[in-house]
Amino acid sequence: MNSIRRDTLLATYRDGLLNDILPFWIRHSVDREYGGFMTAVDRNGTVVDSDKGVWQQGRFTWLLGELFNQVEPREEWLELALMGARFLDEHCFDPAD
Repeated sequence: MNSIRRDTLLATYRDGLLNDILPFWIRHSVDREYGGFMTAVDRNGTVVDSDKGVWQQGRFTWLLGELFNQVEPREEWLELALMGARFLDEHCFDPAD
């Protein structure tokens, strides 16, 4: 792959993530009532299952933190990453461990 093709793909994927995928998930998955993220939504953003898998909670929390640290320090990403971390800490670990 040549550098022009690589740069074109990078720009395409970055644009898709930052301007399409991420705004959709932030708009439809953030559970502002109970914390964490809804992970089962249809293409219209309607929640189809309210179960919150631990791996998915951690993955979205990690993604938001990485975006804040590596792409752009957007306050919204930091706030949501911290919300996700609190949810993980409060609901996804056994206090006996």
